[in-house]
Amino acid sequence: MNRAEAAEACADRARVRDREATRQRILDSARELFTSSGYAQVSSRMIAAHAGVNVALINRYFGAKRGLLAEVIASEAVFPGIFEGDVQTLPRRLAEYMVRRFNEEGTPLQRALEHSGSDPDLQTVYQERLRNAIIDPLADYIGGPDARVRASLVASLLVGVTVLRRSGGAASLAGQDPTAMVRRLEHCIAACLDTEVG
Repeated sequence: MNRAEAAEACADRARVRDREATRQRILDSARELFTSSGYAQVSSRMIAAHAGVNVALINRYFGAKRGLLAEVIASEAVFPGIFEGDVQTLPRRLAEYMVRRFNEEGTPLQRALEHSGSDPDLQTVYQERLRNAIIDPLADYIGGPDARVRASLVASLLVGVTVLRRSGGAASLAGQDPTAMVRRLEHCIAACLDTEVG
């Protein structure tokens, strides 16, 4: 490689780093503004101004504000490690995860987005997230007949617990013996999956 080619390669790497840094700045600004103000109250122009970029970059990198929201939500892990290991122990792992969630308040972003819950963009992004982060991976993981139906039943349990927790109705569940709650939920999940509890 001659000197001119080396200089061009170095310039290309710098441009890529700059694009990645700009994209991350936009994501960070969107997360901060969605958290402080809610999704519906934040415009693409506000995000661009906060990130110090031209609003056209939001469309270039994310398609629109809705695409940016999808990336922000996707960056929050859903089930780290749950869809790994023996399928027979999945009901217990999911039950333990759900019981841990009873005592959580959710992230600041989740709490802020609840105030924009009726926004059609937010509803669409949540539906896509539910399908892409829970139902489809779970169906692939469990396999077999009616895998998607069984995965959807488990997802409905998870969503129900989340709604109950966010509405304040999970307070009575939080005070229960965690071992007993795990056992009950494990049986419910196993029934949805058509598996036996070990």
